[in-house]
This record gives sequence, structure tokens and C-alpha cells, in this order.
Amino acid sequence: MTKPHLALVAPGTVIGTVAEHQRPPRRRRNAEVRAREYLTDGEITRLIDAASRNRYGHRDATMVLVAYRHGLRAGELVTLRWDAIDFAHGRLHVSRLKGSSESVHPLSCPFRKSYPDVVVMQPGQDWDGDDGPSPLDR
Repeated sequence: MTKPHLALVAPGTVIGTVAEHQRPPRRRRNAEVRAREYLTDGEITRLIDAASRNRYGHRDATMVLVAYRHGLRAGELVTLRWDAIDFAHGRLHVSRLKGSSESVHPLSCPFRKSYPDVVVMQPGQDWDGDDGPSPLDR
């Protein structure tokens, strides 16, 4: 039984077009594309202002502030839990991603001053603040 449509090809022969074997252009280094790898304080302020202009503005602005102040990745930010925040001692327990070790960060003053407003977003959260009635009772 013969198959006339098959032909013998010498080893090493490349069949196809040249376009199939071209590689895509190499990615340029970040230093070639932009001068810096971080946001300035002014840019963060504008980002926080923009985040605060929606239905859950205080929550979104607080998330941007916490991510900026503590250098959190997006995945680390969205996996934060209420039990990771120690308001009494002003500490934030961060579970790092990508193999980094866990760490404890001090909470900055702007966040600590706004924590009653943040707690309002979590109904059922026990209020142990000493500066007046529970924000949940407002």
C-alpha cells in the first residue's frame, strides 16, 4: 500500500513560511518606557479623590490609602480581614503573597482617625471605641 501524497523530507528542512518563525519584538525594560516606578503624593491624592466619588467612596479611598501606605499588592489588599486590624494597638497584620513573609505594620494616623467611619461599613462589628457612642447607633 503506497501513499503518493507523502514525500520524504531531509532532516533539518524547515517547511512553512518565514513569518511562522519570526519572534515577537522583545519587551522593552520599564526604565526605557518611564522614568519612575512609583506614584507621587500628588498622584495618590488625586487617586484617592477619584476613588471617593462613588457610592462606596469612603471604603474605596481607604483601600487606596492603606495599599499606598503599606505597599500592598492588590491580592493582599482584597484578602485583608477585620481580624487582621488591631485598632487598640494600631497594628495591621499583613499576609504577604508571592512567598514573602508575613509582617505587622503600624497604622498611620489618618487611617486611625477615620476608623469609626470604616467600622460603619461592617454591620455587626463590635464597637469598643472610647470616643462616644457606637457609629452603628447613629
